[in-house]
Amino acid sequence: MFIDLRVHSINSKGVDSPSRLKKEARDLGIEVALCDGIKYDDFISGIELSARNKRELRREIISSKKFDIIVVHGGRAEINRSAVSDSRVDILAHPWLGRRDSGVDAVVAREAADNGVAIELCLSYLLIQHQRLKILSSLRRIKKLKDKYNFDILVTSGAKSKYDMRNKYEIASILYLLGLEEEDIKESINLPEKLIREKGIK
Repeated sequence: MFIDLRVHSINSKGVDSPSRLKKEARDLGIEVALCDGIKYDDFISGIELSARNKRELRREIISSKKFDIIVVHGGRAEINRSAVSDSRVDILAHPWLGRRDSGVDAVVAREAADNGVAIELCLSYLLIQHQRLKILSSLRRIKKLKDKYNFDILVTSGAKSKYDMRNKYEIASILYLLGLEEEDIKESINLPEKLIREKGIK
């Protein structure tokens, strides 16, 4: 079972209701976590934290302990490094955002591996034409560091509508076209379920 850990409903950045997203997920044969910053009873509930500095990020992490999944809005070097240094964080999202590099260096890679923080590959950015080349370049760099430091790469759709969601076969095909090896693809697709199980959410 593939679980998409970063989907947004109309209650945050999205356009569809939670119930519509749930129906679409059922039709696709997947499950979703709603990353709306709202604690749901019938969904895996996530929050995406945006912070200006590491002190602010630390405060936000502490105040977010009621959520099942904590995602950090990455990009700035200070935030990327602070996020992967905290084992309460589950996912560092788009570490390359607003940068000329991948946002993942040896320090970030090592800390992510040591603290069990997954580096996100968000498929929604691949649909933005002017972002595509940059993401492919970043992914190649991140993949080299993953092979060396053995941190997790987690794939999400970043869906903001039901039309952005993908089943696991489509996701596997996209990852294959991006150059990931079969073992990495299986690992990325199975990682969300493993994470949820280890956290005792399901």
